[in-house]
Amino acid sequence: MPSSQSDSAFRYSGCTEIGNHWQGPGAPPVRLLPTLFPYHQLPVQDARPGIPIGIAEADLGPVFLELDNDPHFLVYGDSESGKSAFLRAFARAIIDRRSPEQARIVMVDYRRSLLGAVDTPHLIGYGTGAQRTQEILAEIAQVMQGRLPGPDVTAEQLRNRSWWRGPELYVLVDDYDLVAGSAGNPLTLLQEHLTQARDVGLHVILARRTGGAGRALYEPVTMTIRELGSSGIVMSGEREEGPLLGNVRPSHQPPGRGWLVTRRGGARLVQLAWLAPPN
Repeated sequence: MPSSQSDSAFRYSGCTEIGNHWQGPGAPPVRLLPTLFPYHQLPVQDARPGIPIGIAEADLGPVFLELDNDPHFLVYGDSESGKSAFLRAFARAIIDRRSPEQARIVMVDYRRSLLGAVDTPHLIGYGTGAQRTQEILAEIAQVMQGRLPGPDVTAEQLRNRSWWRGPELYVLVDDYDLVAGSAGNPLTLLQEHLTQARDVGLHVILARRTGGAGRALYEPVTMTIRELGSSGIVMSGEREEGPLLGNVRPSHQPPGRGWLVTRRGGARLVQLAWLAPPN
């Protein structure tokens, strides 16, 4: 009986021989994810619901985040994996698809890697340190408190969320492992509103490094978002961190690539859109 190595060589030579004599059309090449997917190729004017973020490996079609049902999102990735680039492109997609009357953005960015990413009235707060972030999120928490449904809100109002008017609020947090440090975590000001986010128009998008993420799964804000079954993406990192979203562990990936995990779609390999930092 031939060894597996010789058997493989036999099959390879046979396929080569057939290919040399085949006169018909060849099979189309396998389509692969690109190593770079420019933001301008996103269908930002597409009428489909959600926010476009990149393309999927399965069909190279666009991927949309539908945050109406799953209002929050988690991003895990080590240095240079593309976390900040994702937040930058995500913010730009919000601007391109929503007016300031429909969507407002707060950025929490201790390393200032997102400076200049939003230069429109959509941006209402930029926290670069614990004190300033605390001040911004305290105001946001007060607004969210005012949006909570009272006892006089009818069932019909609850269904169509018509008891308040105003923009959806997106809180984008880069390097969350720095924000949730030993000095205190300003995001806990929003924790009580996370579970009612759909009713009050709140969306929290957290990006943090994969290193130490396994130990931080039970940090209060992260745990609340995970318990809500929120979607997320696991980008490049060390497999030893263990499962971070569903059964998905980090793995070594090119920048901008990762496993998108959603309740409806399961785990899909995607390439996120790349938007260069502002000059």
